[in-house]
Amino acid sequence: MGAVMEEVVKCPACGEATAIPRCASCGAELRIDETDDHFAERDQAASDRDQTASDQDQTWSDHDQTASERDQRSADEDQQAADDDLAAGGDTTIHHRSALARARSGRDRDAVSDLRDESADERTQTAADRDRAAERRDRGARGRDALARLHDLDDDADASREDILLRAERDRARAAADRAKAADDRARAGHDRQHAARERAESADNLKLATTDELTGAWTRKFGLEEVSRELERAHRTGATLLLGFVDVDGLKTINDANGHLAGDALLRLLGELLRANVRPYDVIVRFGGDELLCAMPNLNAHEARARFEKIAAGLAAVDAEYSITFGLAEAEPSDSLEDLIARADADLIDVRQSGTS
Repeated sequence: MGAVMEEVVKCPACGEATAIPRCASCGAELRIDETDDHFAERDQAASDRDQTASDQDQTWSDHDQTASERDQRSADEDQQAADDDLAAGGDTTIHHRSALARARSGRDRDAVSDLRDESADERTQTAADRDRAAERRDRGARGRDALARLHDLDDDADASREDILLRAERDRARAAADRAKAADDRARAGHDRQHAARERAESADNLKLATTDELTGAWTRKFGLEEVSRELERAHRTGATLLLGFVDVDGLKTINDANGHLAGDALLRLLGELLRANVRPYDVIVRFGGDELLCAMPNLNAHEARARFEKIAAGLAAVDAEYSITFGLAEAEPSDSLEDLIARADADLIDVRQSGTS
């Protein structure tokens, strides 16, 4: 709302000085008998903006409620997955099902985080709108003060002057309320962003838990095979090479039977560490079975891959002479499906084992 400016001019008829108010926003001359209508129209515009802001508040309150409901659903699914794990006592079927539940919960949390970010952006915009409305009301209040002074100069009735002053005071109060609401919106927007960031971190942790084998640090079978499949599709699309290594831990059952499953677990952990240390960060390692792992390596030839696996085998033997692996290699062909590629790598492993070489 524009403030009122006074312009002192002389009457062409009598030469007497008088003040003519002008609107600071549009520059229009405002005669005393016109100003009430002028400010009344701006009051209506401000009221319309108030209603718009209130509608936006309601919209984003509804979004907050939706986010809270999805939060609760994700929490319930997480709890159910945890209960399944506890009851399973190592059952692979139950573990797989609970892993899927955690992954779904993680995706839900990502969606809630996006919704909270969107809500935060809109709250920030609403806060800016409220600040602008507050400034317009302040300008209106100043304009009414100027108008009141003009009424004093023109010796208008006290009631009319008091009414104008009351309007100015009311506008100041409403402007202050808008600023307080704008500050609250900014605080809530900041809180939403912090909450969204925290949920993203929790979601990433949950997804990692669901997709990572706890012993080897490799991908779990389902999610890992999806990653290998994507690498194969990329190789088909771009014509790049893709080498698949099939690794089998020799005598894992014997180690478990002779020394206990903790000894077998220690071997698997060591193998996982050596694999990650000797392949590239973007190579895909998958826990394919109890004693079997896959490793998909794009843009690598068989000679280089063999050297890496031989180094891994040497690292195992350096820790314990009884530790060993057998591995087979297969390079993806244009017609290969994922099953074809795995089968050829497995066949190569069998050939190596039967020939007594690695």
